Amino acid sequence: MNDDNWLSLMDEWLKNHFLDPLTSVLDETEFRIDVYETDKEFIVEALLTNCQKSSIYLSVNKNVLTIKAMIHDSNLFEEKQRSIEFPVSIDQNPIHAVFANEILEIFIQKEQQQNKKLTSIIDIQFL
Repeated sequence: MNDDNWLSLMDEWLKNHFLDPLTSVLDETEFRIDVYETDKEFIVEALLTNCQKSSIYLSVNKNVLTIKAMIHDSNLFEEKQRSIEFPVSIDQNPIHAVFANEILEIFIQKEQQQNKKLTSIIDIQFL
């Protein structure tokens, strides 16, 4: 993928994500999320109030990250879910998450096109 195509896809994705009127509705009815981009990674922050780490489930399918959480709200537990669609596939990218102070941070490393290997070297163990 060339740089112009990548920039075009990213621009379209940002417009769709941030100009979508449903985004603010979902922030109110499900839970708030913010998406940031740096040179090296995407960062997703989710505000999960009244939630335990053990009740958070993350999944990735191609270019979609899904966050599910059981939220305790006025004596009820309710499952809430948000999905974020990225402009490129992220299912093979290194991903790690941190949950502290009711904020879930998900770090998705970007694939570096110039570092992409066409072949892999497989280490053979000698027994």
